[in-house]
Order: sequence, then C-alpha cells, then structure tokens
Amino acid sequence: MKNSILKVENLSKFFGTNHVLKNLSFEVEEGQVIGLLGPSGGGKSVLLKIIAQVLAPDHGQIILNDISSDDIGLMFQEGALFDSLTVFDNVAFPLVDGCVPSTSLTLKVQEEIAPKVMSILKRVGLGVAFKKFPAQLSGGMKRRASLARTLIANPKLLLLDDPTSGLDPIASRVIMELIREIQQETKATTIIVSQDLRRLIPYVDQVIALFDGQLAYYGKVSKDSLAQEPIVADFINCRYDLFEQPVNH
Repeated sequence: MKNSILKVENLSKFFGTNHVLKNLSFEVEEGQVIGLLGPSGGGKSVLLKIIAQVLAPDHGQIILNDISSDDIGLMFQEGALFDSLTVFDNVAFPLVDGCVPSTSLTLKVQEEIAPKVMSILKRVGLGVAFKKFPAQLSGGMKRRASLARTLIANPKLLLLDDPTSGLDPIASRVIMELIREIQQETKATTIIVSQDLRRLIPYVDQVIALFDGQLAYYGKVSKDSLAQEPIVADFINCRYDLFEQPVNH
C-alpha cells in the first residue's frame, strides 16, 4: 500500500441549517487519481474547498501527510478567471501573491516569472494566447488557462472542480486527455469532480461517491463492486450505461 497523502476524519460542514457534509472519513493514497461523484448539491465542491483550506469544517479535520497547504492546487468550478487580467497575468497570479498586472513588478521579477508562465501556457496549448483576456477565449481555452494557473506552482495534490462543465464532447475530451498527460508526468495526487461521468471514469483509479453529504462508496469502478452499492450503480448506469462497454482503469 502506498503512503496516504490525505486523510479526512469525521468531517462535517453546515451552511445555516443545511447539513452539507455529514461525518465523512476516508484516505487518499499518494499518486492516485480519484473521481468524486454524486448528484448536484451533494457536497463535492464544498469538500474540495475544505481540503484546499478555502473553507473551514465545522467538525472533524483534514490531515495532510508530508505536504502543506502550499502544495495544493485548486481549480475552481467554471475556471474563475479574473476578467480584467490577461491570460498571462491570470496564470502568474499565484507566483506573485496576486501582485498583478505583472507589468507593475520590477524587471527582475518579470524576468523570473515569464519563463515559468510561458512554459505552462505552451504546455496547455495557450502559448500564443498569453495577451488575450478571458472574454476573448472559448470555453475550452478558459478551462486550459485555469488549469495552467492551478499547475503553475507544481502542486503535489491537485483538486479539479468539474473541469469539463459546459464544454462540448470534443473540448471535454481534450481537457481530460491533458489532465491525464500532466498527471502522469507530475505524479500529482489528483481528485476530479465531474458530472461528465463518461469522460471521467476511464481516467480514474477509484471513485468516491457522495450522496446527501455522506460517503456512499469508495473503491474501484467495476460492475461487481458497484453491485454492492445500488444507489451508486443506479446513478452511474442509469444516466450513462457505462457498463455496456469496458471501462479502462
């Protein structure tokens, strides 16, 4: 068994009277790619934000092994790019603690960050778009820019909140292939939230399923294993008939 990089212990979160997460406990092994599934409103995005320490839990704790919060990269749902900043400055944002635009920085700092920013932009296919603003980008390009910003600091734990939401099938496939390629290169432990189960499941090692804020399933994606958890099998199979053809692991 690999080392655990993340442990979630008895985690609960409330928003007013809404009990969003209910006593969650699980561990994630180093280097794993985990798909985080479940109906809308089940607490998936909230869980990612708590792991990334953007939100605080009401009960329980997150334990990080051999990493700190600085080693976590969170890609927000819908990309969350800054409309008033260029693609370059959006991606540079984490490197300069939000001191953007980069033209306001000293020449020395600009020379230090430029190669890093351009390198990751080229990696995600946006090398020629660095001067553009988000409004000038397609949906797929916005997702790639957001992914580049998440990756710029070389995170060891990568949290991706619905990276293909709203994209057409071709753009979704491009994004998922890019995520897989980068994960295989960096070996970053990765948790991916997605409603696009047909795109997600072939790329993950295991799935975590949240239903009504509770852990309904954690394990491999196989017909036999999911048969033991009818609520999860129905959620996957009834929507997509994924078990009609082989699923790659």
